[in-house]
Amino acid sequence: MLAGMVLAELLLAGSIGTTADAAEEPATSGGAAAFRRLTEVQYQQSIEDIFGAGIRIPGRFEPPLRSEGLLAVGDSKVVVTPSGFEQYELRARAISAQVLAADRRKTVVPCDPPSSNSFDEACASRFLSHYGQLLYRRPIEDDELRSVLSVARAATQQAGDFYQGLQFGLSRLLVSPNFLFRVETAAAAPGIGAAGRLDDYALATRISFLLWNAPPDAALLGAAASGELGQISGLEKQVDRLIASPRFELGIRAFFSDMLGYEQFDGLSKDPAIFPKYTSQLSKDAQEQSLRTIVDLLVTRKGDYRELFTTKRTFLNRNLGALYHVQVGNEAFGGWMPYSFSASDPRAGILTLAAFLLQDPTHEGRSSPTIRGKTVRELFLCQKIPPPPGNVDFKLVQDTHNPLYKTARERLTAHRDNPTCAGCHSITDPIGLGMENYDAIGEYRIRENGALIDASGTFEGKPYRDVMELEQILHDSPRVPSCLAERAYEYGVGRTVAPGEREWIKYLNQRFAREHYALPALMRIVATSVAFRTVASNTLAAN
Repeated sequence: MLAGMVLAELLLAGSIGTTADAAEEPATSGGAAAFRRLTEVQYQQSIEDIFGAGIRIPGRFEPPLRSEGLLAVGDSKVVVTPSGFEQYELRARAISAQVLAADRRKTVVPCDPPSSNSFDEACASRFLSHYGQLLYRRPIEDDELRSVLSVARAATQQAGDFYQGLQFGLSRLLVSPNFLFRVETAAAAPGIGAAGRLDDYALATRISFLLWNAPPDAALLGAAASGELGQISGLEKQVDRLIASPRFELGIRAFFSDMLGYEQFDGLSKDPAIFPKYTSQLSKDAQEQSLRTIVDLLVTRKGDYRELFTTKRTFLNRNLGALYHVQVGNEAFGGWMPYSFSASDPRAGILTLAAFLLQDPTHEGRSSPTIRGKTVRELFLCQKIPPPPGNVDFKLVQDTHNPLYKTARERLTAHRDNPTCAGCHSITDPIGLGMENYDAIGEYRIRENGALIDASGTFEGKPYRDVMELEQILHDSPRVPSCLAERAYEYGVGRTVAPGEREWIKYLNQRFAREHYALPALMRIVATSVAFRTVASNTLAAN
């Protein structure tokens, strides 16, 4: 009852327009407005978008935090340590010095001061308010501008150099939480007691980082300023523009890199004595192959997301051709070539690509069916698997030279005799054992220690003989696309789904199915929904 009133009052208040889709969308209680730290990539992209290419960004970034399956959720929980803040300050000074260097300042400063030795408030105000809006992703407020102008004025007077003063003012903007964090503001919508909505600038930022993994451009900020984003026709126009842009590919790469946990490749290693083909470059190539495959299917061809588990189409370079025992053409020796695995090739779908098979940072010398099965459950089915008890003895599983248990299946079967371990292993191992024909770097094999590998199993009551038959079952499972839809929404809002949003998630899954599981359509539904900008009432007072 209350949810229906929320949507009706939003429509009457003019916060959104009316379309058939908006009318059928169930209203939600909303969730908390987010306060998310920019990732290293988002920081770098922001600097390039705002100041142009060629700005060197020094220093180290503090590591991200994965929470509830996504870095995008963890971004709202991280804090900046004193050491991290010191890095931000050093970085801000270095960036400001480059932006206002003699060979660049004419392109970024919109005016000429009467004297470069004294402070010109009008010129400084134009410069700092312009870049303040771009960095803060909203208009800079009067008191914020006065504060940064005072810094620039003091620095100019001390150094006797107007541009030196602008450097200090710009540095102040670059270390502000309003830049380093995506600070979302919201207010109660007219006539609504239970929920409110993000303001148009916060919505523009959400949309832009969801679709481009970058700050809003001038056109999107202009739509926020004019009120265009408050009307469904204007909102749809902007979302369609962003999805049609080549930058949408970058946004999709960022989303899947997060969803698939690709930050775990940093520092990944494999035993070179066992896997001489493995190099750090192979690890990078594997990620790139996976992302190219995803973009080609889901963005370029606007295909069915479920086909990601069965497609034979991919891309290869020289390193991956050697790993897959595939002869590649000349174009793959210095780059990438499109490639389709033959019908008889034991590869199809994302679970047979090296990026998935490599991604185990805990085992350098062997594959782990348990880790692989856990990864499928968590990444593609949104099922959380608890960690093992602290006192479990893994010696039997880890002993790959045990003559009594030659294969991983035999070792895990013996390990599961421990009742403490049986519960979780029964959930993860059948899936992971289906991938045992691929070793720890993704090379195909039919034997382990001379014994034939049995890759058969059962999932959702359906038997399979190998991973490709398992992938077909995953393709047909409704859990797979529903997990993607939920992840896309959580990635966009920076938090897990709230209890009062469950009915809306069901609606999202239904809409996704009606769109034949096309990813651009899913992102459009999320970005243009009322739910995407709805904020819970208990967070309004803080905004």
